[in-house]
Amino acid sequence: MKKIAVLFLFLILASCSDDGDDNVIQNPNRELTILKVDFLTHTFEGGNSFEFNNIAMTNSLPIEETYLTLGDYGNYTLKYTPTSEVIFDGPITWMGGSYDLPLDFDSSDYETTTLNPTIDLDEIEYFLPTADVLAGEGYTNFDYTSVWNSIKNLQVTNDCLNNNGKIGFVLYTPAIGLFQPEVAYWLVILYK
Repeated sequence: MKKIAVLFLFLILASCSDDGDDNVIQNPNRELTILKVDFLTHTFEGGNSFEFNNIAMTNSLPIEETYLTLGDYGNYTLKYTPTSEVIFDGPITWMGGSYDLPLDFDSSDYETTTLNPTIDLDEIEYFLPTADVLAGEGYTNFDYTSVWNSIKNLQVTNDCLNNNGKIGFVLYTPAIGLFQPEVAYWLVILYK
């Protein structure tokens, strides 16, 4: 009888062990952060955060973009596809206009770190809805390295990379036809 009790106790303890195979519980919660970076100065200005529960991780950013081309007015929308929540919705105006994204957090609200990771810019997902229009106005090369350098020392950026997160760059131009770089900005999407 003692042997059965000892065997039973051993089975209970073994089932509670912390070996790697039994501990592969995937976190079903996702964090999506949008960081705003000025187009001209590459200054980090702040951002917005979203949390989603019970969403499986994907191989790419689960973002659907909708670019409504202009008559006089157009629109650019980013939607988080698993929940259909709109995470960005900005107008685009022909020959002038601006849209200042309301930010939940100012740049000073973000914790920094001394870690400054490098990334392969070819592995980032790019959302450049107006790039063809801007190319016609002489803007063909964008300084992605400077955009990255403005946010790479943020703890939220490092947390994303340390958790095998996905990164996206969005170029938002609220005015085309006469591109106004002073009102354009980058959105960096961090998804983990």
